[in-house]
Amino acid sequence: MSEAIKLFVEDARAVSIEAAAKILGLKFSGKRYEHPQPCPHCGGTDTFAFNTSKEKWNCRAGGVGGNDAIGMAAHCEGLDVKRRDGLLEACSIVLGRDIPDEGERESDEDRRARKQRLEERRVQNDAAFAERAASQDEFRERERNKARGIYQSLTALRTAAQMHGRFYLQRRCGGYPDATWLRVGADVTYWHGQDERGSPLALYSGPAMVAPFIMPDLVPIGCHITWIDLDRPPKFRPELSDPSTGELLPAKKMRGSKKGGLIPIAGHPDCSRWVGGEGIENGVAFGVWEGFRADTFYFAAGDLGNLAGPAEASSRFAHPTLKKVDAKGVARPVMVAGPVPKADQDADDAMWIGDHVKELVLLADGDSERVMTAAAMARARARHARLGRLIPIVWPRAGYDFSRMAVETGTE
Repeated sequence: MSEAIKLFVEDARAVSIEAAAKILGLKFSGKRYEHPQPCPHCGGTDTFAFNTSKEKWNCRAGGVGGNDAIGMAAHCEGLDVKRRDGLLEACSIVLGRDIPDEGERESDEDRRARKQRLEERRVQNDAAFAERAASQDEFRERERNKARGIYQSLTALRTAAQMHGRFYLQRRCGGYPDATWLRVGADVTYWHGQDERGSPLALYSGPAMVAPFIMPDLVPIGCHITWIDLDRPPKFRPELSDPSTGELLPAKKMRGSKKGGLIPIAGHPDCSRWVGGEGIENGVAFGVWEGFRADTFYFAAGDLGNLAGPAEASSRFAHPTLKKVDAKGVARPVMVAGPVPKADQDADDAMWIGDHVKELVLLADGDSERVMTAAAMARARARHARLGRLIPIVWPRAGYDFSRMAVETGTE
């Protein structure tokens, strides 16, 4: 190997994974270091990833990986680095330079054959991706239809002969809305796990409050189910457990989709003032305290992520007190998703807010971890900010949520 070729290879070895990824046109996910994506060679959805901190890449589909840019380029371009011409071609790609004159090169015939193989593989990958996407869309729509079926089969909580829903909200929130969004059923099934034939297992059936997730067209895309047991204060929800492990299960579930949606509680989205946050009970309690104003739409988000959306990776910060022990036994600060919204996110990465809304009152949860909640609430305010829109964040008493305050103070 000549000195010129040796220097050419050494220069290529000095190229970082990050620089090579940009040359290869790979996707940067917005996360700080790890960037999962479909493999350019093998396809899939998140089978390939590179890490700009560890200087590593990995393809789970192909069962290969490494810690240099040369190998990553060779895998993406279908080159064999065990061959001298394949190694030098990969070096040429990451350097953006021609191979020195004395170096081995692919023949024109070999290059055409390799490019044709790559193109055929990419066509197959695209077809497989489209097939998976269609299957996922079909599954999502089936789940949405199931959620609509559950919700639409029930009766409005405020007028139903089944009074569990009204009693539940009265005890948890001090009252309930005079609205038809929330519904109630006497025997709503809790599905969990599978039976010996692989069919869904009906673990429990009982009274439940059911609310829809809606999009701007007001059509339900999912539903939120809260099972009720009025004999189990203070939450008034049944104690459910996995029969095989004994693990306690949540007495709330979401069916269908929540992505981009929100849960209506009272009023109409046409109102210019909106009030809501995480949790139906908090929204109801605040509405009871306000007297469910006629100019206001009361809502709930499915969770903090649904309310605030993803954070910009660069805004992450170390929690001032919480620490977590890593694999080496070292206690390191817990990293918190920051207050800055991710720049290139999709519109439905968080719940929608009507463009006409002039005042958006965000309800924080005082009994959740304070720093993480505060960062998420600030991110929600930044995400939903518009010129002329007021977005106050209202906090309950420290260590409380609004529903607990309503119960203990009689909504005063």
